[in-house]
Amino acid sequence: MIDQPPRDIWRAVWQVATSDYLFVALLLSIVAGLAITVCLPQMPVTDPVAYARWLSDAQARFGNATATMQVLGLFTMPHSFVFRALLALVAGSLLLRLVEDSERLRQRRAMSEPTEEWHTLADVGLHDVLEDLSRRHYRVLNASPLFQADRWPWADLFPALAHAGGLLFLIGLLITTLWGWQVEGLVIQSGERATLPDAQAWVTLDRDGANTAHSPGLVTFFEERGPGVRAAAVDGIGQTLSLQQTTDADPVTQLTLALTEDQYFAIPEAQLIVRLAPQTGHGIETQSPVLVQIYRSPPGRLATEEFMEADMELAVDNVTLKLVSVPYARLTVTANPGRWPSFAGLVLLGVGLLGSMAWPARRFWLREESERVEGTGNLPLALVESGEA
Repeated sequence: MIDQPPRDIWRAVWQVATSDYLFVALLLSIVAGLAITVCLPQMPVTDPVAYARWLSDAQARFGNATATMQVLGLFTMPHSFVFRALLALVAGSLLLRLVEDSERLRQRRAMSEPTEEWHTLADVGLHDVLEDLSRRHYRVLNASPLFQADRWPWADLFPALAHAGGLLFLIGLLITTLWGWQVEGLVIQSGERATLPDAQAWVTLDRDGANTAHSPGLVTFFEERGPGVRAAAVDGIGQTLSLQQTTDADPVTQLTLALTEDQYFAIPEAQLIVRLAPQTGHGIETQSPVLVQIYRSPPGRLATEEFMEADMELAVDNVTLKLVSVPYARLTVTANPGRWPSFAGLVLLGVGLLGSMAWPARRFWLREESERVEGTGNLPLALVESGEA
């Protein structure tokens, strides 16, 4: 009875962890998770109003299954434990494959002995084949009478770049998850400087409401733009009058309003009520006309009205209402500290994949036996058929 050598458990685990089958299975699982995010409405996590609307729609669509699907994490797939565990497993697999790529790159630096069966190549001369291989940028090593042809180091370097790029991309996602943040629905008016969750982060809107300036590392997206107004009032002798938006608000001499909807304020000393109504028929624009109406209180009669298309002054009796255009914007502000590692990872991944396709790994050996050329290894099909590499 022949004793079988003990199986190396760690080598078996390594082979499974770095196998293409496992890697493809993990990638397909992630693709399935992303497909779920496309097919199923994902739950808002920051906006209570949007969450209430989402919950109503989900219950109407899925009925009693909504609660079960929510427990399974189908409505929060990018934030679920299963999805993040899959990403962690992919990162671990990429790391192990990168280690294996580095070892393969080191081992293949020197010539090795073939272990596969030799095949006769008909009607070719060894000298002609070697010259053709050199023209095609193969590396040819000679340990007479054996010749080794391969594409080291590029054929082994490009897969390492692809694996390193994928790993760097996932590291960037991890950095963003741990230290990044996002603010949605931030309303800011031109000239205003808003402070964000990070005390040192800020964002401001330009005079026309078309562009933002912000602290380094932030990315801003416009959700909505619209008109806004800065209001002040003076009496007949030029004395500033107080303005009050609600009965329990403190009187102020200047009021800044974003016209996301109709806005009202009072001039108590003159017993006037002012209504500012954005004209939605013109679309959502920072310079859309605004209907300005002034009512006497009491009895609530309309005293005057006019469309505001630029800075203007509107007089009623001995009161002058001064209105200055200050457009507003509703923004989503994102701090993404991992975007540069992720971008660099995508570049490396792209270079590695394209390089692997243009410069595939190939390693074979040639020798001349009894005036016949023989080859073994990963021989090019053209060399086997016609003697050309």
